[in-house]
Amino acid sequence: LEMAVEESAMKRTDSNNNPWRAAGWMTAISADLIGCMVAGYFLGVFISRITGGHRGWIAGGVIFGLFAGILSVVFLIRRFMGDSRDE
Repeated sequence: LEMAVEESAMKRTDSNNNPWRAAGWMTAISADLIGCMVAGYFLGVFISRITGGHRGWIAGGVIFGLFAGILSVVFLIRRFMGDSRDE
């Protein structure tokens, strides 16, 4: 009985079950989404200054950044997790 317990403890755990990997994924997804939204904000500020200071461009830039971030996260997940449609 002791030998079975020692053998099961010595087996490597599945790499997909690693909490550090999950934390890394969450960090990458969050950074990607926030980065795209910040870039959209600055794009909106830039366009707002060109067009005379209308704040609607800033809101539009942030929303554009949000959608770009979501699309980027989808491609990121497909790339690293594998797309079932590739088979």
